Amino acid sequence: MLKFKLSLVVFLCGYLSFTYSGNKNGFDEICTIYTEAVNSSMSSTDKNDYIFNNIKKRVSSTDALQAHGAVFNLEPKKRYSIFKQSAEYSLKRKWSCKAVNQLMK
Repeated sequence: MLKFKLSLVVFLCGYLSFTYSGNKNGFDEICTIYTEAVNSSMSSTDKNDYIFNNIKKRVSSTDALQAHGAVFNLEPKKRYSIFKQSAEYSLKRKWSCKAVNQLMK
C-alpha cells in the first residue's frame, strides 16, 4: 500500500507539473513558510496552525499543494523524502529545505 501511495504522489506531481507549468514556485514558498515557523518562538501547535493557514493563503501551485497534502498520509519518517522527490520531479531541479525536513517528522 505504501508503494502505491508513493507512486500516486509522484504521478500526481508529474501530471500537475505539465498541466500547471506556470506555477513552479509553490515548493519554495512552502519552504519559506516552514522556515518562518522554525525561526519563530511559537508553540508546536501554533507553528502547525501557522504553516497550514499560510500554505492555504500563499501557495497557489496545485502540484505543491497536492504533494504537501499527500505526504501526510505517510508515516512521518518518509514524509520529507517523498515531498523532496515530488518537488524535484515537478521543478525538474534539485530541491531541499532544512525547515521542511525538520518539521515534517
